[in-house]
Amino acid sequence: MRKQDTHYDFTRRTVLKLSTTAGMSAGLSALAGCLGNNGSDGSSGKIVAKDQIGAGDGNPSLTYWMLPDQSHTTTENKNVAKTVEKFFQTWAKKHSDAGIQIEYQTNLEQMKTKLLQVVARGSAPSMSQVDSFWVPNFYKDLQPVSDVIKNPDDWYPFIKDVAVQEGEWKTVWKSTDCRALYYRQDLMDKYNDGKPPKTWDELIQVGETIKKQENMSGYMYNGGKWEATTFDNLAMFWAQGGDLVNDKGKPVLDDGKNKKALLNVFQFFKRTIDSGVTPKRIANINDYALLEQAALNGETAMFLGGNWQISTMKQKADEETWKNWKVAKIPQMKADIASTGTGGWTEGVFTSNKQKRKAATDFVGMYAKRENMASYCKASGTLPTRKSVYEGTKYFSEDPYMQVYKKLLKNGRARPGYPIYLTISSEWQTAAGKVITGQASPEKAVDTMISNVNSQYNS
Repeated sequence: MRKQDTHYDFTRRTVLKLSTTAGMSAGLSALAGCLGNNGSDGSSGKIVAKDQIGAGDGNPSLTYWMLPDQSHTTTENKNVAKTVEKFFQTWAKKHSDAGIQIEYQTNLEQMKTKLLQVVARGSAPSMSQVDSFWVPNFYKDLQPVSDVIKNPDDWYPFIKDVAVQEGEWKTVWKSTDCRALYYRQDLMDKYNDGKPPKTWDELIQVGETIKKQENMSGYMYNGGKWEATTFDNLAMFWAQGGDLVNDKGKPVLDDGKNKKALLNVFQFFKRTIDSGVTPKRIANINDYALLEQAALNGETAMFLGGNWQISTMKQKADEETWKNWKVAKIPQMKADIASTGTGGWTEGVFTSNKQKRKAATDFVGMYAKRENMASYCKASGTLPTRKSVYEGTKYFSEDPYMQVYKKLLKNGRARPGYPIYLTISSEWQTAAGKVITGQASPEKAVDTMISNVNSQYNS
């Protein structure tokens, strides 16, 4: 049974929807409402105020771009506010002569555009929060933060793939997320020897049985016109060895192995629909909450979701319902391959002034410390990017779901941070919709997608 709706993961839903909306002119004025009033304007003398950290006339005086919901002023999550405020206090006590002036960014797409513009003009903030997806755009401008990365091998490989350039750490990737298969343990016990499916064939087989015996969908996933339809399912493409772009950012979907991997994924989409395992209505699913709703209402036995849904599902479900929901790796074409999409936020330093850079690096480095990463990720409901945090912190080491995510992240992969990705994602969403609704064959949908992507790139 489903409890009354409680707090909803507004931030993630908004981020994913905004990342697919052309223009992005609509401001996230609602985020401004996240701004609390933990301090004053800096004239109060507090070392941690709303817009000013440390000395108002500090030397050095740093500027910092940050999101309200990741700050000490957020009213959406008091634990995050307390954690970040503690980081600021620690930094301010260590740098008694220095100060940080905060500029809040309340529109994600505008933030990226503004950051590109000020960097190009040579007037970048001293430091800024940077979406992990944006990092490649700023490689030549981000200053090395290698000094605060004490144990490089402790970080997951996908972190280093993005954060490290020419041997230098360009940013501190403070938290991440990942995608997984959510499944009903009681139904797996009844119809699949207690184990979740590892392959597409197994998923279809057990899904058909559940559909027939339990009169519910076997499997659901994001299939609407939004970023998650691409990002969630990319794991099935990547696990086959597929690449979207080369190291120059050029799309390579028409290369033999990549096109084959892409076609395999879209043929899998068709199988889920043709078999009746998945309802066609997923073509209208553009919100993770709809998958949660189907799961908790007994409408599906499995769905493809993200780690952040654990907390919201636990809040919504009664204990008896929740105990049956488990997570596992995403079923793949073959059992011995794996991948999962990963995102998250980083902290970057832009100032090249030696004194400012040292002070800024000291601050962003706070997120790199194991105990601080554990505190921040626990408070924010995100996943640590250092492997040891999952062993050295009770919250993560004793939670069975966190231990699954720890394993899944070994095969984590981030989206390529090149401009053409937005076109690839949009075309993927369109092609998936046509296959799911029967408007196009997988072959036709893939050919059209590749043609449109290449045309956009060459234009």
